[in-house]
Amino acid sequence: MEKIAKQLVWNVLFEKAVSYDEKEQYISNYRNEFPEDVDVYAMEIELLVQGNKLEDAYNIAKVALRRNPYLIIVHFNLAKICEMQSKYLEAYRHYSITKFLAGYAEEKDIVPICEKSMQTVLKHLEKSIELLPEKERKLLIEEAIPNMLGCEANQFGYKELRFCSFQNIIGDYYFEYEKKYIGVYQVPNYIINALNNKTAIELKTEIRTVLEDTHLQLPKEPEEWIVPIAVEKVNTLHLIHHEQHEDVKCLQRQAKNFYYYRVCGGSSIVSSDKCYYGEPIPIRKDKEKKKLILSIFVDGLAQVLLNNGRFVELMPNTARYFEKGLICTQAYSSGEWTYPSIAGAMSGLSTVQHMMFHNEIDWKLPDDVKTLMEYFHQEGYHTSIFSGDRRIIPSYGYIRGCDRFIYQLQHVGFSVEKMIGNVIDEIDALKEVNQFVWMTIGDLHDVVDELILPTSVATSLNVKDRDVKQGGTTSVKQSYDSSKQHQYEKMMTYIDRYLGMLFQFLEDTYEDDEIIISLFSDHGQGYLIPDGGQFLGPERSNIAYMFRDGQHIGQTNEIMSLLDYTAIMCKLAGINYNENNVSGRLPKIFGGQGRKWTLTESLHPNDYYRAALVNENYRFYFCNPNEARYDGRFKLVEYVTYLTDKDGKSVNAPDVQKECTNIVLEHIAYLCLN
Repeated sequence: MEKIAKQLVWNVLFEKAVSYDEKEQYISNYRNEFPEDVDVYAMEIELLVQGNKLEDAYNIAKVALRRNPYLIIVHFNLAKICEMQSKYLEAYRHYSITKFLAGYAEEKDIVPICEKSMQTVLKHLEKSIELLPEKERKLLIEEAIPNMLGCEANQFGYKELRFCSFQNIIGDYYFEYEKKYIGVYQVPNYIINALNNKTAIELKTEIRTVLEDTHLQLPKEPEEWIVPIAVEKVNTLHLIHHEQHEDVKCLQRQAKNFYYYRVCGGSSIVSSDKCYYGEPIPIRKDKEKKKLILSIFVDGLAQVLLNNGRFVELMPNTARYFEKGLICTQAYSSGEWTYPSIAGAMSGLSTVQHMMFHNEIDWKLPDDVKTLMEYFHQEGYHTSIFSGDRRIIPSYGYIRGCDRFIYQLQHVGFSVEKMIGNVIDEIDALKEVNQFVWMTIGDLHDVVDELILPTSVATSLNVKDRDVKQGGTTSVKQSYDSSKQHQYEKMMTYIDRYLGMLFQFLEDTYEDDEIIISLFSDHGQGYLIPDGGQFLGPERSNIAYMFRDGQHIGQTNEIMSLLDYTAIMCKLAGINYNENNVSGRLPKIFGGQGRKWTLTESLHPNDYYRAALVNENYRFYFCNPNEARYDGRFKLVEYVTYLTDKDGKSVNAPDVQKECTNIVLEHIAYLCLN
């Protein structure tokens, strides 16, 4: 029915004999009957273009792409609209995106059209530049065009390879949201020079907003500042002048590394060659704010192995530290793997709200939703991210509100022992500043990825625990494997050993009312699910979730979601959190309204859509046996539902089953094709 009605509208739209008003009525009728169909946006855009209402068409296209950023027809039409409006850079962007998405949408005929249009747009751009006033021309040539070319390197956010490939990025600018410089993090030049490729695989990177100049003047207040400086050439000399002190000469021997200088307020820094001055950090502390807020993200830590006394057994240091905090045993992930789940934690948006789900096409958090880092940055905290996780990178929106982003692929340079050392150094370096630090521990993934395990882990395993079994096609698609579980448990203890060092440092340095420390995960493990278990069962969906702030102590069984993470952290820090247009909610134990159900979902190209709803009494499972397309949409067919009690036993409760089914169907309505 919907398919027939849709085709009728499209036929009418391209019928010259039909008036504009009649076409508009056809679209209106279709929208009223099928309000969740995102294809109605494309219809409206086509009609508005026909009516030469280009600005209205432009705005509708933006709304459509906010809801689903993979709609190829919308990107293509938006490119044409921008071209007609002489917005040539933006037109080029959307032609380029259309060309990229065409390979996934199996619409390769559009590729040569896009390529030709891109060349045409560039020619128009060249001509338009010649007609601009000098100031505007300079701005376009020096900033706008380099920005576009920088963004084109990662397909304008749709294919980010710079942080997981052997692309040279050290010493370059990174264009995403704002211009940032990519330096190296504590690597001597003799190592850098020996490498053919200066990449985020081989080297730790430090990404900051900078001022490119040879001179920096500091404000007089406060009395002291910390100034990060990277230099273009080795042996760059800095003359630091203050009217009340003797001049100081500092020789910076290493290029492209950020050095940190403690300098008096009112000082000027004059350098002998080009420098990249990071934003100066004022040494002052707001006594009304926490001294330290630390988010410890442990990729893949399943709560089911922390229950029934096993927390103390497997992770004694972590258990001991959070005895003085609140352990939330019934928190559930929003997704089945890291990419969609962490996007949810950072934004409070579900997977179908942020649409970061594809394993090959990248995307980023929407600009109209404030992120975790932005909340704390805007409250005056110095914010840092230390990540070795391929799915926690700047271009996903995580650099928004982030003062300092340290990244290297975990398997090469950011295993837990290195991560802990770097984070302790960061906390100690800025102990005179209110700071928020996010750290990522990804070592548990080494088990499912079948990588080399630490020697102490390998030698503690029985040879039977090294038994080779057929793994799944991805880290998510794993069947039950007792050998992997034993390896996983040993890795939990290994990670805990290093966490113990961090926790001891925190105990020695801070009082409980000065800090907020959280440890949480994004998903459990498929190989913990017993044969015949549910894909989104608790072994995969029930996550570690704990907080220590000096006030909330004990254990709670309140149902929570990973989407609530930013709301909780803001509440503990006394920051107002906006629940409008997001799915994150403040749990009751923290003073909020809580939630009746928590939803975990699996949206993945070429796979079935699945969802699980959990409350204090029931677990509901939903599966639609039709593969999702590249854009996340799928045909709703004879879906299967299953209801159990909290222990996994099948129950017959028609009203509950109907309620849950309606929740899921409403949630996925605009993804459904017919």
